[in-house]
Amino acid sequence: MSPLAHPLKLRTLQAALCVCMGAALLANHAHAQSVPTIGATSIIANGAAAGVTGAFAVNETAGLNNAQANQITVSNGGMAGNDNASVQSAAVAAKVASARASIEANAFSNSSGAVLVNQSAGAGNLQRNSTQLGTAALGVETVADGELSATAAKNGGLGQSAGIHSVREATISDDAFRNISGIVQINQTAGAGNATANSFVLRPPAGTFFN
Repeated sequence: MSPLAHPLKLRTLQAALCVCMGAALLANHAHAQSVPTIGATSIIANGAAAGVTGAFAVNETAGLNNAQANQITVSNGGMAGNDNASVQSAAVAAKVASARASIEANAFSNSSGAVLVNQSAGAGNLQRNSTQLGTAALGVETVADGELSATAAKNGGLGQSAGIHSVREATISDDAFRNISGIVQINQTAGAGNATANSFVLRPPAGTFFN
């Protein structure tokens, strides 16, 4: 046997091991980069926040990379000014197998004041509520539907694995928000890449601001 045979076999074996390790690393990397499939359920329970008064804001979300904001500003006096401004964005690659958002019976009932609610289930949803009260309210910039579509999150598509049925469900009970008074803003979404917003501005004449 040639004295070079053993070193040659060792080198061949080492090369084969390196190829196997490289393939394993590539497989792990590909697995880490795979698009996740998620299911999300967001529930505001029966009787939640019933009878609240004043300014009350709720952000509730389930899923992946959802963005929410509630803004309330109050000003008084000729030299005062207020302005609500925010920028939201979300980037996510995911398949949403199921998404359910629900507000159950008597939630927020018998409440008064300013009630701002964001609720979402899914991936890459954007929600915003904005309220301005005051003699010097500067206003809230409105956003066109086209701009909302352009800024909505890009999701991983709606294709599902075999045996998975896509479900999108957003529900508000008939008894929710019963006997409520004042300002009420609600964003509720279930799914992927939705963008919703509510804006309210009240500028009373000078000398008639709220007591």
